[in-house]
Amino acid sequence: MSSTGGIELHYYLSNNKHSLDAITRNRCEAELLGIFQEVALALDIPFNVEAQALAEGGLKEVWKWVGENATQLNVVLPTVAILIALAPDIYESKEDELSRELTELSIEEKKLQIEKLRQELKDADPRSENSIQSNAVEVLKREPKIVVRRSNFYKRLMGEPRIESIGITPLNSNLLPSERERQVPQSVFKKFILTSHSIKPITIEDANIEIISPVLRDGNYKWKGIFNGQPIGFSMNDRLFRSLVLQEEVTFQHGTFLECVLNINRQLDEVGEVEITSYVVATVIRKFDDRQSIETPQGRSYKHAKKLSESQEELFKDGDESP
Repeated sequence: MSSTGGIELHYYLSNNKHSLDAITRNRCEAELLGIFQEVALALDIPFNVEAQALAEGGLKEVWKWVGENATQLNVVLPTVAILIALAPDIYESKEDELSRELTELSIEEKKLQIEKLRQELKDADPRSENSIQSNAVEVLKREPKIVVRRSNFYKRLMGEPRIESIGITPLNSNLLPSERERQVPQSVFKKFILTSHSIKPITIEDANIEIISPVLRDGNYKWKGIFNGQPIGFSMNDRLFRSLVLQEEVTFQHGTFLECVLNINRQLDEVGEVEITSYVVATVIRKFDDRQSIETPQGRSYKHAKKLSESQEELFKDGDESP
C-alpha cells in the first residue's frame, strides 16, 4: 500500500508580491528535484513526486511524494528539508571538504554508511525515525552532488531580488506541516554558494604514459599519449625534459613510455559529477621502451627526496611508539 507526504517551498517575497519570474522558479525547481532524487537514490527509496497547485502567501510550491513505506517517508522528507536549509556554519563548502569526500577511502567509507542506512530504513519503526534521520543528514550533508545542487539553487535565488527568504517544510500524508518550517533569509544565501567547483588534483607519482605524439616545437601545445588504456592530451611542465626534447637530445619511437609524476586536475560539473579538466606531467622520472631505460636527473632527485621524506616519516612513527 502506497504512502504519501510532501515538501513545501515557501518563497517570501517583498511588498506582499505573489508572483515570481518563471525562469527563476523553474530553475530552482530543477535543482530541488535533483536534490530529491539524490537523497532517494542514496537511501534506495522508490518514490514519485507530483507537483501540486501553487498557493499564495508570498508564493508556495508543494511537491507530493508517493512512496511504498510511511516510515521511510517520515525519515526522508525531514532529511531533505534539513539538507536544503542546513546552516552554513555546520557545513563548510570548501574545496578541501569536497576533495576529502572524493578520496577512495572516503568513498568506500560512505558506501558502508549508506548500506547501513538502507538497512536501518528497511527495519525502521516509528520509534527509530529521529535517529535514522540524524544519521542520514550526517552521511549526506557532504555528498558532492547534493552540495552542488544546493549551491545552484541558492545561486538562482540570488538572481531574484524580490525574494526576501525561503522556507522549507516537510508535510504529512494530508499535506499539512509535520515539522516546523526551516527559514533561510536572503542575507545568507551567498554562504551556501560554492565559490569554485574545482577540487584538489589527484597526483600519481609513478604514472606510465605511452607517447603517441610528443611536442617538438616551443609553445603551449598538448602532448598525446595513452594512460591506463585511454588516449589523453597532457601538458609537459618538466622544463628540463621539454628543453632536451626541443634540442633533439631526447628521441622517441613506437612504444616509448614516460614514467612520470602526473597531476590530474578535476572539477565538479553543474550536477556534481566529477570531470577531469587537464592532465599535467610535473616531473619525468625516466624514459623507456623495449630496448632501454633512461632515468632523468630530475627523476633521480625526485626519488631521492621522496625516499628521505619516507625515512623521516618512519622515524617520527618510531618515536611516537617509544615509551
